[in-house]
Amino acid sequence: MKKLMMALCLMPLIAVAHADEHEPKQCDGHQHHMKHKKAGDVPFYLRDIELNDTQKAQLKAMMEKRHAQRKAAKSEYWQTKKAIYELTRAETLNEAELETLVDKSMAMKKQASMARARFHHEVYNLLTAEQQQQLDAKIEAFKKKHQQS
Repeated sequence: MKKLMMALCLMPLIAVAHADEHEPKQCDGHQHHMKHKKAGDVPFYLRDIELNDTQKAQLKAMMEKRHAQRKAAKSEYWQTKKAIYELTRAETLNEAELETLVDKSMAMKKQASMARARFHHEVYNLLTAEQQQQLDAKIEAFKKKHQQS
């Protein structure tokens, strides 16, 4: 009985001692394995497609432009979200102002979606016909894989 109790007491210590072997890799303080996108980085769906130097340069410029635009829009979006939050914490709820802020927030989301679609359109048109076929095949394979699960 004493041996069983001793083993049960030591189990947490053994688990903690070997935890560093099984910890996920750290990336800038975050515990996950995803690669962070930086301004000028290639979109994930183009990583397996071979691009020439001209395409890489054009894509990098497009990505940097998109990154700057998203960074500027994100600040304004979060200011709107903060205003909505503060409005909900007020003594009385101003319905008209709330509706205005929500409409503004939804308009910002719509603009972001449209900008994302425009960007993907530009990227797709940057590719050659063969590269477009490779991308289409990659997307179809992704859809098949995720429809099964």
